[in-house]
Amino acid sequence: MKSIPYLRLVAWGTVAIFLIIGAVVAVAFPIHASDALTFGTWSRLISEHWHFNEPQTGASAYSRPLFYALQGWMWGLIGYSDVSGRLLCGLFSLLLVGALAWAVSARPWGRVAAAVVGLLVVATPVFANQVVATLTDVFVAAFIALTGALLFRPLTRGRLQSLAVGAAATLAVLAKPSAIPALLGLGVAQLLVREPLRRRVLFRIVPLAGGVVLGFLYYIVQAAHLGIGLRSFLEAGVRGPYYSSLADQTRRYEILNAGWFGNTLRSLLMFTLLYAAVRIGGVVHRRAIVAVVPTVALLSWLLPWLANHERAFTVGAFADPSSVAAWLLTMVALAAAVVAPATAVPERAELAQFALWMVGPLVAWMTFATYDDRLLSAAWPGLFGLMALCAVPAIAALTRVRFPIVALAPVAALAVVAAENVYNIDGLQRSGWSQWRRTDAAKQFDHDTTRRIVLPSLSRALDAVRPLMGPTDRLLSPEGAFAFFFPGRVEQTFPIACDNLARVRVFVLTTDEGSKRYMEDFLHVSGEPSSWAACASPHLTQITSGSEGYAVFRVGR
Repeated sequence: MKSIPYLRLVAWGTVAIFLIIGAVVAVAFPIHASDALTFGTWSRLISEHWHFNEPQTGASAYSRPLFYALQGWMWGLIGYSDVSGRLLCGLFSLLLVGALAWAVSARPWGRVAAAVVGLLVVATPVFANQVVATLTDVFVAAFIALTGALLFRPLTRGRLQSLAVGAAATLAVLAKPSAIPALLGLGVAQLLVREPLRRRVLFRIVPLAGGVVLGFLYYIVQAAHLGIGLRSFLEAGVRGPYYSSLADQTRRYEILNAGWFGNTLRSLLMFTLLYAAVRIGGVVHRRAIVAVVPTVALLSWLLPWLANHERAFTVGAFADPSSVAAWLLTMVALAAAVVAPATAVPERAELAQFALWMVGPLVAWMTFATYDDRLLSAAWPGLFGLMALCAVPAIAALTRVRFPIVALAPVAALAVVAAENVYNIDGLQRSGWSQWRRTDAAKQFDHDTTRRIVLPSLSRALDAVRPLMGPTDRLLSPEGAFAFFFPGRVEQTFPIACDNLARVRVFVLTTDEGSKRYMEDFLHVSGEPSSWAACASPHLTQITSGSEGYAVFRVGR
């Protein structure tokens, strides 16, 4: 293995800067992701009452207990703070990067693979959106990655190692049920490890299975406690008539478009899936490169074109100049892998292990949850690891040219993509960063001010709601975010009749197209503010029009 000047410095320096900027965002901006506010209400209730089971908490929160319980206990000890919750999330983003780097490093060219996988993670828009968002997507991916790392590169041997694997698997399952398919695949992958069968079973598969079962017992007990079926409990907040309809509408586009990790990584993602498949099927490396690279060069445009119903040429690899540049550089680098040194080429068993790790959650996402890319997070560890293993031969091949520093080019390109991805941290986009930079320096870390940048409509709705709410008054709204600001006093539901509002003081109707469609298509009631303003019993006084997403009503007595 030849040394590549500055490769690890560029890679890990980029990762470090990205995560530091994420920490700055965590301090400057409040929690604002819709689901983070909805599920974070449970954390606030735990911090106030020190009760795990709260009457206002539903199955959708209970089915992802680990992070929100941990956040609640932390707030109970040190006091409620958006900053501490977001930094806690950031720690597990760091764990995800570190565990993946450790998992892929146990091989020749492992240091290069570790550097590449770190860059791949921070170059991915969906990761940037979640890095400090206090959602459970990064959290579950981190514990799945940790479990895999403990198996692919054990820190020790014997009972201590088995306990570590079992504990990590239990925590992964408690983070979110979506961890289970990934862990099952990881268990099957242990059959391919070159160890005596007895050792594989006793020290790898049994601890992993024990951890999964132990974590799953929580879901059985909690479902029984709530008096609902286990399947309904596990699917809470992810499946249902509305979400199944969304998945049906988005499935074709999301699968064919393959933009799960952004436009710039699309070609590498497609190459990884095809290369791994043909190599596992028995094709040797060089033949695989010769067959797969031209195929991916075409599919990087063709599949997104089909996903968009053949409406426009400028899609996929040709969507914009940056996509074209990324496509061209990726194809050239991957083509060079045909002359990669043998030590850099991943073995079939190695590819199969990572493929088994990711295929379960990938199929589950394709089947049930294509309406949101972040729900693919349980497949991230296996996919990112596989992408790094498949990219290393290209980098290694470039070290064979006269000036090995050329091999730094793909890494530098990934660093540029990661630098651009900073705009996606916490969903700020360029507009959010621009507004924050224009904010008075004395208020750049004031959450009331920065909340108006990231949640302008909700902030204005809160301004209208707060004067109407007395210390014991209640609010009803389909928007769960209000419960975060009035913990224990919000009913998150869609009303189906005027008399549903008699028990509350304030009603906030969400007026976005999704809410209107759900109310009209599934509840068969009007989603228009004017219809609810006509309620006579109880009488409603409309405070805001709803043109910005929220129609606020004062409920008469």
